[in-house]
Amino acid sequence: MPTLKRLPRWIDALWLGCLALYIIVGAAIVPFHGDESTLMVMGSDYHYLFVEGDLSKVLYDKHWRTNPQEQHLRILNGTVSKTIYGWLQSLNGFGPRDLNLNWNWGRDYDFNAARGAIPDGELLRQARLASAIQLGVAVLLFFQFVKIVLNRPTAFLASALLALHPNMLINGRRAMMEGSHILGLMLVLIAAAWLIRERRWRTYALLGFCAGFAIAAKHPNVIVCTLVFLALARQPIWQWIQHRSTARQQAFRDLAGVVLAGGITVIVFLFLNPAWWQQPLEVAPIVVRERKDLLQGQVDWLGGYNSFAEQVSGFFQFVFVGERQYFEVSYWNGYDAITAQREAYERSGLAGLLFIGSSGRLGLIFLLLSVFGAITLTRDQGIPREARWLILIWIGGAALATLWLTPLPWARYYLPLLPAMILLLSYALTSLAQTLIKDPYAKGDGVALLD
Repeated sequence: MPTLKRLPRWIDALWLGCLALYIIVGAAIVPFHGDESTLMVMGSDYHYLFVEGDLSKVLYDKHWRTNPQEQHLRILNGTVSKTIYGWLQSLNGFGPRDLNLNWNWGRDYDFNAARGAIPDGELLRQARLASAIQLGVAVLLFFQFVKIVLNRPTAFLASALLALHPNMLINGRRAMMEGSHILGLMLVLIAAAWLIRERRWRTYALLGFCAGFAIAAKHPNVIVCTLVFLALARQPIWQWIQHRSTARQQAFRDLAGVVLAGGITVIVFLFLNPAWWQQPLEVAPIVVRERKDLLQGQVDWLGGYNSFAEQVSGFFQFVFVGERQYFEVSYWNGYDAITAQREAYERSGLAGLLFIGSSGRLGLIFLLLSVFGAITLTRDQGIPREARWLILIWIGGAALATLWLTPLPWARYYLPLLPAMILLLSYALTSLAQTLIKDPYAKGDGVALLD
């Protein structure tokens, strides 16, 4: 049997095409979520800016005089998804008055359906398609990232586990922000991987563009962007401390590149957030406050973790066990229309690897394999040191931040950490496979089975 190194490169494209097709085909039948209605309404900003040409309707108003609910949603959430949905609305001849109403979470499904809170079917299908395409591209970028920093077999396995993870499919297919969120995350990682290979001004600039897009897609991406920037600044800072003359000049150049990337990040983020244009320094702390209030409101309404032990348990359930969660509010599972959608979705064969989330023992195995993958990665001298630092700082920092900052047992809040744990799990499995197979072509560079 030929090793993966000997397989032609077109296999990569075929593999990724099949995964992307699987993601996209299932988008139309994923069970409906009330937040999809909200994102459709948020698409009105596209109409205000590009159809009416009225910037004043989206600029932040410190007095909250004009449509405070719209402004609340505008500054609280990312702009990438809603801009895409607004563009689709415009193409289909929909204006703000033609859209569904915002979802009222204080009332039941039938009440919202009767008042017109469910989006137009065709418009919802197109919006879901747009989100699923972004998730498909994110899987492609994840494959390339893992291939660059680790090896080809790990990239095949990791991309499959990401594309077939039930929670990633549930949320990434819906007309919400998760497709853009994960795409932004992957753009930052792949840009960082390229930068490690080629530290030039243009690659620093590319990282800045990707980071600005990522944070505009969903604000929590600021965590991974910060971690990536720290990882990239680690080596030049160390060189600056340890060396003189030429080495220090290179270190200074690299640190200047990181600063350049940071500046471009801010510019791109602001460009994609018109609400901030007039008073960015005033809006920033308000956004932080609004997000804190949102989380506290969710905790007060639905109940959150009561102790750190519960946070650890939730972390284990949603990251390693992969407990499936279609809805954050349990009573949604009791609606007849939603139950029918969920059952049809799981019968379709398009719901991913449904055994994930079914067993705590399997989750424990995944945890142990991830730990083994992290240890093996730390010791693998065949992987460039900068790549190892990038992966470990990203994964370690993201894990700690997610564990500490997530106050609710909501699978959606753990999605950004899934690629990190999948990478470690996949690397552990391919490393074990290489050890068992003892491929005669394996070299110190980690490429025979591992290309």
